[in-house]
Amino acid sequence: MSTFGLPDETRVSQVRLRTADVRGALAFYQGVLGFAVIKQSGADTVIAAAPNGPPLVVLTEDRSATPRPRRATGLYHFAIRYPTRRDLAWALQRLARNEYPIEGASDHIVSEAIYLSDPDGNGVEFYADRPRSRWVWRNGQVTMSTEALDVGDLLGTIKGQKEPATPAPNTDIGHIHLHVADLAVAERFYREFVGLAVTQRTYPGALFLSAGGYHHHVAVNTWAGQTPAPPNGVGLVSYRLEVPMAEILYCLGHRAPLVGYEAKMEKSENGGDLLQIRDPNGNWLEIQAATPAS
Repeated sequence: MSTFGLPDETRVSQVRLRTADVRGALAFYQGVLGFAVIKQSGADTVIAAAPNGPPLVVLTEDRSATPRPRRATGLYHFAIRYPTRRDLAWALQRLARNEYPIEGASDHIVSEAIYLSDPDGNGVEFYADRPRSRWVWRNGQVTMSTEALDVGDLLGTIKGQKEPATPAPNTDIGHIHLHVADLAVAERFYREFVGLAVTQRTYPGALFLSAGGYHHHVAVNTWAGQTPAPPNGVGLVSYRLEVPMAEILYCLGHRAPLVGYEAKMEKSENGGDLLQIRDPNGNWLEIQAATPAS
């Protein structure tokens, strides 16, 4: 299979999560994080960081959804990217004020990150990137590590300042990290078919991939074993990549059945084309062209 490369402007734009209790989920996303509900339609609740921000998370309520096993393929975490260290510090302060537990805080050299779980047990990362000029690349791989985060230094960026009423509207989703059953199968899908480049493969049992020289848009690991998540389980339903041109959808949609991947073309919320491809975990990877700026 020939490798197809995605353009630099590619980004992760949205995740869809199945929840058995949308009110409980909103107590976190809206009540703790301060995010805004920008649309409700049927079983779907759409959330953005701020009322004028882009949609980030779609919560689909299904009261019959089954709990997701702790060790199963599927979502490891999705990562909410804050535009500055100060914005990340405000998010950490909101967690502390609401006595919401965090599960880890790490300095990854390329970024600073805080880890937690939402009420449904979905892994969530909050992070802010360090400037790209400070990232170190060797032999095509970006240098990353997992060191203790200097929380005091981070919070020092907002000492004595007034907290903004809402998170920054340009808060977005920086990447998604998945538990998979087989790294080779995942690399074949994300690198050879989708067109992401491997940016880091030295972490045991993990791969990091991106477009445009970002540290990673998608990461995969085998740390949770090979048990598949239940088909109607709480958790990840789909995740979306936004690309700069619609031709990419038609190219991937044409290639998918030729190489054995299930794909279908649907309409997105704004009426544009949306390509859905079934990933090796059984979730839908959605690919949508960016809307031209007016």
